[in-house]
Amino acid sequence: MGIYDVFETGKQFDKSAWAAKKNGKKQAAFELADSTADKMKTDGGAFQKYLDVQAHFDRYSVTNAILVAAQKPDATTLKDYKKWREENITLDDGATKITIFEPGNEYTRHDGTRSMGFNAKIVYDISDTSAKDSAGLKPRRSMRELMAALAQASPVKCAAVDELEMPAYYDMTKQTIFIRKGLSEIHLFASVAKEVAAATYDFKLSRTRDFTEFESYCVAYMLCQKNGVSTDGFNFSALPSEYADMDTNAVKGELGGIRSVFGEIHGAMYRQFEKEQGEKNQGEKQSNSKAQAR
Repeated sequence: MGIYDVFETGKQFDKSAWAAKKNGKKQAAFELADSTADKMKTDGGAFQKYLDVQAHFDRYSVTNAILVAAQKPDATTLKDYKKWREENITLDDGATKITIFEPGNEYTRHDGTRSMGFNAKIVYDISDTSAKDSAGLKPRRSMRELMAALAQASPVKCAAVDELEMPAYYDMTKQTIFIRKGLSEIHLFASVAKEVAAATYDFKLSRTRDFTEFESYCVAYMLCQKNGVSTDGFNFSALPSEYADMDTNAVKGELGGIRSVFGEIHGAMYRQFEKEQGEKNQGEKQSNSKAQAR
């Protein structure tokens, strides 16, 4: 008896059927992303859900954020079955399957250029696992810390003034964000975030504020969401009329710009937080060393 005789004889692996099934899942995901993007052009609720997801999963691509928004917009921590299992965490019965894309193999186009392929991947949210009760809230930073980091993230200087028609305004000619004194903390953060976004669009993408008013508004909303600042003052019930006339790729392009500017500002704020924490830790270390030396 051969070593493989202990196993039952099964059907031969059908590679073509496997490839067809794999491509079918990928095509379905692309179609879902496109149909959701089309809906977002005129549906403020769907558009806002996407912004919520992209703010939370800031490293996800636009397409993957759209897919999560379409399938489980309240997701907070996504991992595939293997990753959850490696952490000794089990999936609930009937756990929601969420399809996103992951990088595949490089391939050569007909014109000779190289490109990266993508595969459909199934992930699950922590709310559908045995770890659901351990998902805690991260401590929020003070508004003073947030404002200091936001000011550091600005590509131009910020200046407080006694009189200004609007809460805050990025003056392109003076390369300054002017801020009206006397604003509430929440109003202050949201208003300055929008103008920092306008300045970042100007400096990083060479797009003036005349053409990025709504996009800067979206970035400000995402920064508020990311940092636990109230978003009650935002309203997406009326989207720009030009969005309705855009094709799917054009909409994704605009979303890509929003994601890029948000990432630029959020990344700069995060580095500032890390710097402050490092300085704090160093100070505590020096204090402890002095105390032990006494």
